[in-house]
Amino acid sequence: MPKVTPTDQRFPDWSETQHYGIARHKAGGEVELHFHDCHEYWIIVEGAGIAVSEGIEYPLGPGDMLLTEAGQEHSLVVTEPMVAIYYYGVMPPNGRWGHLHRGTDLPFADYLKTLEVPA
Repeated sequence: MPKVTPTDQRFPDWSETQHYGIARHKAGGEVELHFHDCHEYWIIVEGAGIAVSEGIEYPLGPGDMLLTEAGQEHSLVVTEPMVAIYYYGVMPPNGRWGHLHRGTDLPFADYLKTLEVPA
């Protein structure tokens, strides 16, 4: 099994994870409402917060895992200093990395249509 580090994220082809990181947030911090072209998972190591994922509000604390489906919006308000591990599932071909925002970024299926070459 290969080793992956935060600065060297070369995942094998068989991996169901393609990106990860450790997030540290201060109390009162926020992660803005956004979505991704792949599934995203958060595991709370310490601290607490209130997340919204797929329109539902969830209190989060140590040991909790938030699972957000590709294309669904999610956000976080930190109520106690937090350490969380986040990771992305498999990014589909032509998927976009990073935070995407409704009203600025197209949903994935619509984005793919912009890449199609007219006949």
